[in-house]
Amino acid sequence: MFDLGHTLWDILPGDGAALDRAYANMRATLVARLGRDDLPDAAALREAVRQALHEAGETYFLDPARLEQPPSSLWVDRGCRALGLRLDAALLDEVTPPLFATEIDSLACADGTLDAVRGLADRGYALACVTNTLADAATIRAMLRRYEIEGLMRSVVVSSEEGWRKPHRSLFEKALRGLSVAPREAVFVGDSPAHDIAGAKAAGMHAVLTQQYAARPYAGFEPAPDAVIAHLRELPRVIAAIDGRDQRG
Repeated sequence: MFDLGHTLWDILPGDGAALDRAYANMRATLVARLGRDDLPDAAALREAVRQALHEAGETYFLDPARLEQPPSSLWVDRGCRALGLRLDAALLDEVTPPLFATEIDSLACADGTLDAVRGLADRGYALACVTNTLADAATIRAMLRRYEIEGLMRSVVVSSEEGWRKPHRSLFEKALRGLSVAPREAVFVGDSPAHDIAGAKAAGMHAVLTQQYAARPYAGFEPAPDAVIAHLRELPRVIAAIDGRDQRG
């Protein structure tokens, strides 16, 4: 199983143009659905949602003891309400996904990474991914399709649609059910000691820390990863070593 951002691909800084377009399209949709043109401009909508996310940062995204993740539409709703706009649930569900889908144009996959993933599938490994994100599952699947690996993922678990974020064990357990494997038969690969390694270990899985895109400090971190790699192409060797340790008891 894989994390996505900073594990299968890097996320490069954007110039903001895609987000500008997303909020311009949001405003156009609101004008059409509400039948009025006296709405805040796209820049005001963007800033209001950004502020809503910022205010909730420590509560929902930085507090390690609080892992629940509300629907992404909540932040859009709060931003709109701050501007005097009250949207019904159906309209919020319509306008929210594109606002959190703009990262798709900022992904960068290093040489050899996709070959490594396909090589694991060719060896007979069942593959899955578990990601913390504000994007919806359709967007995550579109990212996987961009790199022609969606079809390799037998399970795709997305925090925004589960109501929890890693390291909550329910996300890992859902992926395990999707693969029909026991925890000790699975290896999770991610870049975050706190989200990926701790979450996978709590679910009874093996866990490998990748430093291919981001080198997170892990010295002294508990639980420790089973291995640390610099590129996904190292996984067959690492998995073989983990299997060997398991067989020796």
